Amino acid sequence: MKKKSKSQIVYDYIEELVISGEIKAGERLPSEARLGEILNVSRVSVRAGIEKLSAIGLVSKKKGGGTYVNKPNNENYLSVFTPTLLHNTDYLELLEIRRALDSLSVQLCAKHITETGTRKLLEIIDEMETIDDANDFFTLDKKFHLLISKYSKNRFLHSMHLIIWDVIQKSQRISYNRVTNQDRIEEHKAIVNAIVHKDQDLARIYTIRHLERIIDTFVCEYNQDSQYEAIKRKN
Repeated sequence: MKKKSKSQIVYDYIEELVISGEIKAGERLPSEARLGEILNVSRVSVRAGIEKLSAIGLVSKKKGGGTYVNKPNNENYLSVFTPTLLHNTDYLELLEIRRALDSLSVQLCAKHITETGTRKLLEIIDEMETIDDANDFFTLDKKFHLLISKYSKNRFLHSMHLIIWDVIQKSQRISYNRVTNQDRIEEHKAIVNAIVHKDQDLARIYTIRHLERIIDTFVCEYNQDSQYEAIKRKN
């Protein structure tokens, strides 16, 4: 198992204090010096850990000194669980959750989407067809699906999608790239066409097919990789 960095030790310790309720929203964290003493780490490591927590909106520094726990909202509350997902969720499990959440989001999106929203989705697809860079395509794919979840008009659901895509971006990029860009584009077109026609059931069907094909591709290639590794070990 990979050894935790000292900043991650700080991050995990403060995160647990907040989740357990030992330190509540609006309350001040122990000083950097005190945290360093408790965890036996340097103040540099303490600051780095706090910066990570600040980046996800769990805490914030105030003028005059001190770091305080922010009042929870959907987005920063769910962000607390990103590290847990990174360390304890495999890619197949993540895809299965996506299949369920995306199918709900797209139904709600088809119900609430505006002309501006559909235009933005179509513009993303047009841009996808003009690029070859894998990183740029990933950014557009993420933008496409998050726009759908945004137009679901369900903030909690959208926040869950933000967390899932954050996990994908941080740890699952190799698995993500197993599916070709062109396949994604064609499936996105079908989804948007159903959304444009306000056909919630068809949008859901196309979305489920999209995720199921991604799942099938991943499972197939994962099994091939596993067989290859088994052969290497025998030889």
